[in-house]
Amino acid sequence: MQNRRVFLRTTALAGAGVVARGAQRRKAPFRVLYSSDTTHILTCASPWRPRGAKLSAAMFHAAVDEAADAGADAHLLQPGLGWVPWWPSKVLPLDAHAAWFREHFDSKNSSAFVRFVLDGGDFVKLTLDRCRERGMAGFVSFRLNDAHHKADADDPKKARGDSVPRFYAEHPEFRLGPQPEQTGYAAMLHNWAIPEVREFKFRLIEDLCRNYDLDGLELDFLRHPHFFRLGETNRDQRRAVMTEFVARVRRLLDETGRDGRHRWLCVRIPAHLASHDKLGLDVAALATAGVEMFDLSTYYHTEQQTSLAEIRRLVPDAAVFHELTQCTANDGHSHRRSTPEQLSTTAHLAYARGADGVALFNFQYYREQSHEPDPPCVEPPFAIVKTLREPARVDAAPQHYFIGRNYSEPRPPRRQLPRIVAPGTTSRFTLDLAPPAGGWQRPGRLRIQSAIAMPTSRWSASLNGIALASSDDISEPFSNPLTQLLGTPAALRAWTVPVEHCRDGRNEIEFTLAEGPATELIFLDLAFPA
Repeated sequence: MQNRRVFLRTTALAGAGVVARGAQRRKAPFRVLYSSDTTHILTCASPWRPRGAKLSAAMFHAAVDEAADAGADAHLLQPGLGWVPWWPSKVLPLDAHAAWFREHFDSKNSSAFVRFVLDGGDFVKLTLDRCRERGMAGFVSFRLNDAHHKADADDPKKARGDSVPRFYAEHPEFRLGPQPEQTGYAAMLHNWAIPEVREFKFRLIEDLCRNYDLDGLELDFLRHPHFFRLGETNRDQRRAVMTEFVARVRRLLDETGRDGRHRWLCVRIPAHLASHDKLGLDVAALATAGVEMFDLSTYYHTEQQTSLAEIRRLVPDAAVFHELTQCTANDGHSHRRSTPEQLSTTAHLAYARGADGVALFNFQYYREQSHEPDPPCVEPPFAIVKTLREPARVDAAPQHYFIGRNYSEPRPPRRQLPRIVAPGTTSRFTLDLAPPAGGWQRPGRLRIQSAIAMPTSRWSASLNGIALASSDDISEPFSNPLTQLLGTPAALRAWTVPVEHCRDGRNEIEFTLAEGPATELIFLDLAFPA
């Protein structure tokens, strides 16, 4: 039955003229995708952009160079928020937009990047040209429904000229509005069930594809993951809208490619299949429509427990990438930074479950940030990137598995953490583990971290039904100078994990709070030395 459904879907798309010529194309050859949100150039201090330095063309070159030097082979530039073009647009000329905005808003809020373009600059071309010089593929990543600054979009004194186009301001009826089971900011986003909304976005994408010699395009469904009024649409309707839109973009890429060169189509989508329905995503249909690269994201944080293996089976001929970011957990104010061991372990697990490579997102934000100070700050761990490229190298690296407290977006799924454990109760967790080539050789150490100190609490733990011996060693398993959200001794408990109790695949872990007050668990990790 499943094969028949796939056949019927493929036949229907063929009738619409959207079956991928990609059925005969080679798989995308990339191993490391490197995303640049553009704004990091001014919000983060770096060796090539001291605090307070003004925007210059050299900075865009430097942003490409550090990715190339690190070992990335595709650079994904995000030129703005997907509303007002941060490039010399022929669809929405910036000078006309600026004049309209000045006439209707008192706000002076704008962007140095927009001013750069208004002054005659073109950082999209600067970036793509530099990518070609450095031997990297140059992509544009386009945000389909970004919510940044939309909360103030109707305020004449706070609205931002780099975020509010005339089309958005004059059509409030195109917005989603308050919806059950959606976050507050989603109300300000556009409703993709409306054809005019999709056409507005398509014209901006077309502008980029026709006017730049890009090697590929990424459609970002996670900035931000709300597109439909769920009470007014069903799954099939949402999927039809998104699949048709993606197929149209695929045709555009084919029509506008230069000198017969192929252009790759990538989508940045949730790494959890349970999140796809509300976004209108059907990965098998998207692959049939011409998507060749699936960038599986866990939104903002690095996560290891995902649907990658299931998605791999649904798109056997496409390239699948697991996204890694600069942090593994948050408390609403600070972010726990991803360590090299956590990054390499996540990559190892991804390769073991069928990934073709990894994608680095917000990797620049290890640095000092003007808009969100969160010390201590360091340079991004660029040295790990060449290791992440090679399955054999991450296979031999120390392993550090973890589950952290993260944002709840995109909804669902329900995250395993945070979780409140009542006294006298047992809480269960699942960890997907992948052994190194020679198997685990030395015992591991399992830890839990609570939100507050628990000096009087008494815990027990088991792995796959076998009781574990407690350990007095609650220290960080690997050297880590980044102390954000690391647990204090009174908030940690640890156990020794014999390797013979671990298995390749799903491992069931249970924690029982035998004595003590109710406790909120916020982090769990299991580390194995090399």
